[in-house]
Amino acid sequence: MAFAPIVVKTFTPSMLVFAIISARPREPLMFHLRMLSSEQFAVLREHFSRSGFTEQAVRQRLHIKPEKPLDLVSICTRPSANRKVADSLDAIIHLFLLGEALPVAEAASFFPPVVWEALTQSELILIEVTDAARCLASAALFPVRGLFSAADRWTNIDHSIRPTFADIVYPAMTKSVTQFLDYTSFAPCEDFLELCAGTAPAALLASKAAKNVWATDITERSLAFAGFNAALNGIRNVTFAQGDLFQPVAGRAFDRIAVHPPYMPVLKPAEIYSAGGALGEDLAKRIISELPGRLKPGGRLYCRTLGIDRAKRSYEQTVRDWLGEKHAHYDVALFVLDNLLPRRFALEHTLNKDGGRAEVAQWEKLFEENGVEELLAVVLVIQRVAEQRPSFTLRRVMRDGTPAAAMDWALGWETAMHRNGTCEALFAAKPVATPGTEVTVRHVVREGQLAAEDFRMSLKRPFEVDWKVQPWMPLLLPRCDGDTTVGELFEQSKQNGWVLPETPATEFCGLIANLISGGFLQTERSQIA
Repeated sequence: MAFAPIVVKTFTPSMLVFAIISARPREPLMFHLRMLSSEQFAVLREHFSRSGFTEQAVRQRLHIKPEKPLDLVSICTRPSANRKVADSLDAIIHLFLLGEALPVAEAASFFPPVVWEALTQSELILIEVTDAARCLASAALFPVRGLFSAADRWTNIDHSIRPTFADIVYPAMTKSVTQFLDYTSFAPCEDFLELCAGTAPAALLASKAAKNVWATDITERSLAFAGFNAALNGIRNVTFAQGDLFQPVAGRAFDRIAVHPPYMPVLKPAEIYSAGGALGEDLAKRIISELPGRLKPGGRLYCRTLGIDRAKRSYEQTVRDWLGEKHAHYDVALFVLDNLLPRRFALEHTLNKDGGRAEVAQWEKLFEENGVEELLAVVLVIQRVAEQRPSFTLRRVMRDGTPAAAMDWALGWETAMHRNGTCEALFAAKPVATPGTEVTVRHVVREGQLAAEDFRMSLKRPFEVDWKVQPWMPLLLPRCDGDTTVGELFEQSKQNGWVLPETPATEFCGLIANLISGGFLQTERSQIA
């Protein structure tokens, strides 16, 4: 259904093009929102804040359970069951999240005149063309960690999906964006860059603690939304630059780079960079291949993407291949959020797109030809080595609820353990066995007797770890009581015949470091700093 601006005297034909997108949906559209004065933007954000427009409030009003991700598509594609609009927060949710129309008089009554004026002048609120008594939102608007973010609407007012177009701007309210923001570090730094920024949620959040922030994207329309969002939130220290990946910031190096690139595999292209090529790797490969020289020593890239384990190549090895001859100067850490077998992806993707058996067969052929064994939803962290030490490669499996602090700890621990002299510091540490560690022994009948064949130690939190270990290692855990040093554990292990007398102390320290890295043992970081 078409809609037009409320303030008719400011109406231009380009605004109506945004309203009526069904005729030629894949053509690029002009950015339609109008910039306001800084005072008007302040009026809007202060009203949103006073109304309690937060993620928690959205969950409460829409009865979304805490374990469910806040997902704009899920919210706006379901009818609102004739919810009564009782206050300003209800009106905001009704218009900007549910995407439904309201009578103009009713909607205006929930906002102070100065706020309503800002909403209409910015054209966040428009009059419906076919019914001048009703208004609706021209964009989606939602809370993101204390900020407010606008993006393209996803549905019509009847909750049907709107046709896509070439440079559609996706919302920063999805499960994958939440994961991206959850596991990107926003600790203070000098220079922060968000690539493939879209509405620039990471750059805007980074602006609170980073001195200099850049956000780049290939589409002008995405950066227009990002600039609007920066102004709406009163953020002035973000530089927006249009161009292809690193091209707009050529010659600069960063302490932190955050990127949530298009990564969905596709059989045929759709919107501008809405997907990542046939296997979903195209953009990630280019970013990682161009990364050397873009990070300062000690700097990190955080990338929420899709990884592929191949029959003869793990995803970590593929990442090192992409880094090229400089790969030894970078640590590669892979944190797996979820995994999917190729056939399951083919079936689910085809069903979601209303495809048929022929499409499933196309997917299966594509995956088979490329040796795809498993698809991985991952947070990839690449860290430039800052001192003389060997680089490390790490993989950990995270499940829902794993805190970002666990990932930061793992990165810090591996970095510390690869520095010279850390073995001596660890020798004095007093580790404690982690409660909840499971030890499993598989027995096999041999010559009429049960023989222990396989020893495993496993944990669910903070990482999901299942390691095959030597038979004596589980016996070491009870001796890790917080009072016994690693050096003393080493002597006890030799006395019990668990390790050979000539075993180097560094080798035993390496074993303890691995058990700590896997989460089976705990110790104070200050003892190895």
